[in-house]
Amino acid sequence: IYKQLEDGILENLKGSLDKYKPIPFWSWNDKLEKKKLIDQIHWMCENGIGGFFMHARSGLQTEYMSDEWMECIEACEKEAAKLKMKAWLYDENGWPSGFAGGKLLEKEEYRDRYIVYKKGTYDSLATVSYLLTEEELLRVSDGEVEGEYLNLYIHTSTSTADILNPDVVRKFLDLTHEKYKERYGEQFSKRIEGFFTDEPQYYRWSTPYTDVIAQYYKDEYQEDILDGLGLLFVEKKGYRAFRYRYWKTMQQLMLRGFAEQIYRWCDTNGVKLTGHYVEEFTLGGQLMCCGGIMPFYEYEHIPGVDWLGKTAETELPAKQVESVAAQLGKKQVLTETFGCCGWDVLPSELRHILSFQ
Repeated sequence: IYKQLEDGILENLKGSLDKYKPIPFWSWNDKLEKKKLIDQIHWMCENGIGGFFMHARSGLQTEYMSDEWMECIEACEKEAAKLKMKAWLYDENGWPSGFAGGKLLEKEEYRDRYIVYKKGTYDSLATVSYLLTEEELLRVSDGEVEGEYLNLYIHTSTSTADILNPDVVRKFLDLTHEKYKERYGEQFSKRIEGFFTDEPQYYRWSTPYTDVIAQYYKDEYQEDILDGLGLLFVEKKGYRAFRYRYWKTMQQLMLRGFAEQIYRWCDTNGVKLTGHYVEEFTLGGQLMCCGGIMPFYEYEHIPGVDWLGKTAETELPAKQVESVAAQLGKKQVLTETFGCCGWDVLPSELRHILSFQ
């Protein structure tokens, strides 16, 4: 009886611990060959790996989302099931998530917008212009008054999609998630564990903008956003309140348009959503990319963070993700750890990073 109890306890313990085994990014960055893929799955299994994210990356020679791609996904998923490993999908060909391997960039209206500014004389070609007075910023439609002007220009990105627009995100789902679901039919949630979303963000390298913000801002604050948009660049009357409202609005649009929509799709279709947003290591970086990380963790079944490089300089990412998980009763978190550590990284350095987290 003791032996039976002991075996039962150990089996239950093993089953509960299996879900906490490492699940690495498996870089698909070459011409995919099923035999090589299956051999690598067995190597991972033999070394204690619990599953994998099938991750399209630079160098991929097999066409992303093609029939050949899908056949490789299916072969790997089937082999994982035999070995009791978890097969996860990565939702993009590269990152940040949301451009559907470049398909959404083919139409300009689906791309990100961003703002640049210039001070000087009035420019009739600017999207919006303001007269700079000593205390105020005055929106104008001509340059009749002498003085210094602030001219704003809305530009279009060539490389990222506008994930604040829910219609663009819906098209992203149609081109990726729905394609996988169509492939598997009713077996989808039984054979695929879920999706990793990687670094979704509003435009990072300049001041972000989106065409859908004007109506949302008017509904929320009963104001024309163009009346105050220049306050993002100059410290005139009301700039603190406007900046707070602007970044809060951008965050809300991203939460509703991307995070919640993706999460609801996964939840409805019986698969999990995990991954990470950016830029977790500083509050300023978070503002630059998504307005603040923590609200997004609600919309992940397994909230995740990034942890690149050998350094362990801040507790912020780990504290934030564990805090939200505790508040919402989520039993597991994920960390994308050890990336960019270099091929010369020592086991002791890896252990230091893990211990710090």
